[in-house]
Amino acid sequence: MKKKVSELSIDEWKKTFPIILKEYNANYKDWYEIEKQTILNAVKAEDIARINHIGSTAVEGLIAKPIIDILLEIDGCCNVARLVDELKIIGYGVELFNRNDDPMRLLLGKGFSSDGYAEKVCFLHVRYLGDWDELYFRDFLIANPEVATEYGKLKLNILNDIEKGLIERMPNGVPNGYSQTKLEFVKKYTNSAKQEFHDRYKPR
Repeated sequence: MKKKVSELSIDEWKKTFPIILKEYNANYKDWYEIEKQTILNAVKAEDIARINHIGSTAVEGLIAKPIIDILLEIDGCCNVARLVDELKIIGYGVELFNRNDDPMRLLLGKGFSSDGYAEKVCFLHVRYLGDWDELYFRDFLIANPEVATEYGKLKLNILNDIEKGLIERMPNGVPNGYSQTKLEFVKKYTNSAKQEFHDRYKPR
């Protein structure tokens, strides 16, 4: 019987899901719009506070992992268990699902299996409506192409260091070594974005 993604060992995970960085693909925007509509059709309208394309694929010209990141912000009265069931029907969270609390955060993958990546792969980040850093960082990169270029070079350098064994890709068995290494850069420019854009995404 084929393993589920959650059953993969560390070595199996690394082999099945290598970090791949590609040049920007103009189709990313269309892929996001298709997924957005699929989500809107599956989830009760009153549960949705806001939905956005985030991450590097939302920034034109930026080198990125070919994974569409979507931030789905939900209303405080949303039945989260029901929402997860609705999202699983359209393929989110079937093989890859993580939940953290305080604050509540869900991460649901689509296009992942023990055979590897599908042609189109997505991460759906589900949170309550809030002043989330990812929105500011995205906007800052779009407004400052030179910073986006610098970010792309940083990612390539990090990937090179992971391949050389200088950075651990899965510390404590969690595949976040790549993301953690980018954290200082992301924090720096997120802070710059919040100064420039003020309370652009703060709930009113």
